[in-house]
Amino acid sequence: MLEAKNCDLTVSVVVPTYKRATILPHLLSSLRRQTYRNFDVVFVVKPSADGTEELLQQTAKELKLTQIKQTAGHIVDAYFLGIKHTAGDIVALLDDDAVPADDWLEQTVKLFQTQQLTAVTGDSFPVLLNGDGFQILKENEAPTVYTHLDFALFGHPLRGLEDYKNCIADSGFIYERGNNAYWRKRGAAKALLRGPSMAVWGDVLRGVNLSGDWLLGCAWEMVLGWQLWRQGYQMIYSPNVKVYHIVHGRTSSRDYLEPRTDLLWSVEAELLFYRLYRDEPQLSVLSKLESDLLRVVHSLKYLPSNVPYNIRKLEGILLGNIIGAKWMLYKLLGCQYSPLIDLARFQKR
Repeated sequence: MLEAKNCDLTVSVVVPTYKRATILPHLLSSLRRQTYRNFDVVFVVKPSADGTEELLQQTAKELKLTQIKQTAGHIVDAYFLGIKHTAGDIVALLDDDAVPADDWLEQTVKLFQTQQLTAVTGDSFPVLLNGDGFQILKENEAPTVYTHLDFALFGHPLRGLEDYKNCIADSGFIYERGNNAYWRKRGAAKALLRGPSMAVWGDVLRGVNLSGDWLLGCAWEMVLGWQLWRQGYQMIYSPNVKVYHIVHGRTSSRDYLEPRTDLLWSVEAELLFYRLYRDEPQLSVLSKLESDLLRVVHSLKYLPSNVPYNIRKLEGILLGNIIGAKWMLYKLLGCQYSPLIDLARFQKR
């Protein structure tokens, strides 16, 4: 790993993009305004015939921009395809619907220069586009609501992650201890990677490959953070590293409130336990079963309040565990299996 102090660090920014020609000008404009200038940008473009390629070509020289065409795979594959084309001391990962603050890179580099860190994740403000600018939506603080009983039922955080802003439980359940509005008033905190922007030492990240076995990429950042944590690397959340996340009903991997993709997202969420199974010895099948049972009871209890939503949750738990059990069995037998074979059946056609 590089010695962070007293050196002019280079940054490579990786942005996968798909069908974003109307939003990208806001992101590109913010990159041009960055107060830290020693960076290049790698856009991984999944062709959509919406003018994205032409828009990026117009900005290529001004931003030291490289455009990579993605011909196969999904969102996680796109990130790691872009990472392969980086050379920066630091690699920053950015969603294509996120608009970084002008000092986004400056604050990121400062953390790597002044602290013994391997990765940084930052704050995210939801915004609505408003002409050439945007309107920041008001957020109320939401601290963690988990009690000791909840931890007993949903699973205990993996040992070593108890004081993290977010963590993985031994049931495969993901805990978020408060929202960004809560944490931005409390300063930096240890955290697994999460959100629309992250940054990792380039040499470390280029040695990781999480591509494959994902369609929508549900919780892939947490898996990346878990891998780094298992290797003893330090990560933090910092409210000084800011991006503005455009609220528009669609991410680069899914359409919100579209029943088929919502179901697929729910199924992929269930697979986190099975994805880490045998690699994370603290995972507990009993904790997984307890968590599933509680969530089934909860969905049935509140079924009348929102029938389609709760039905999708129940279907996600059932189908995710069927696919996951198959995956776990193949692992136990030492055989190759990719859940993509079964997940593809839920894709919108």
